[in-house]
Amino acid sequence: MKRLFLILLSACSLAATAQQNQVVRRVNSAFLFPEFRHAKVMQTFGRHIEVERANIAINNGSFVYMQGDSVLTPSNNSILGVQFDSLHLYMRVDGMVMGRVLASENYNNLLCVTAIDRELFTEETNRATAMAFLSMEAARFGDYDIFDRDEGYPICDTYYFSIKGQVIPAIEREVKKRIDPEKKREFKTMMADRWWSWRDPESLAKLLPLFP
Repeated sequence: MKRLFLILLSACSLAATAQQNQVVRRVNSAFLFPEFRHAKVMQTFGRHIEVERANIAINNGSFVYMQGDSVLTPSNNSILGVQFDSLHLYMRVDGMVMGRVLASENYNNLLCVTAIDRELFTEETNRATAMAFLSMEAARFGDYDIFDRDEGYPICDTYYFSIKGQVIPAIEREVKKRIDPEKKREFKTMMADRWWSWRDPESLAKLLPLFP
């Protein structure tokens, strides 16, 4: 029993060390883009509107826009996505949370939501302050100043698939249920590849041809 405890303790120490050695990605603004920019907001039935000052809030990855000195999150369920330019196309994941389109095939898409690493941010910040920032949905632009951090905000990517309009998280138990039955063998072979990873967008993009 003592030997088992020492093995588990050693494994936990190695895992903690590996996590600490990982490079933490950070941004120095409460928004993904350094400046609010023009965007085309795509709606149902092929409609769209133009917004002059828009961005993605990193507290939850939601689409926001400025009206006067206020930063607002739309409540319009007819919004399907946002295009900031030819390289930054986003699709709705949940509510106004937007995922950047990384790859597409047969009307299926790989999406990436970039937002605060909540666990790390809470560790680094006073819990009450962290919770206030993470739950912020609408505020005056100046209100974000109280959350300025010299070290920047830790961010991480979370991946999703949009399959014929239905969004699912990029995790094995959800994805395997939606693989084309005729391509189950290909999926199994891919899962056996030691170099394939659920955290690697290039690996995930290889799944797109396997969906119906």
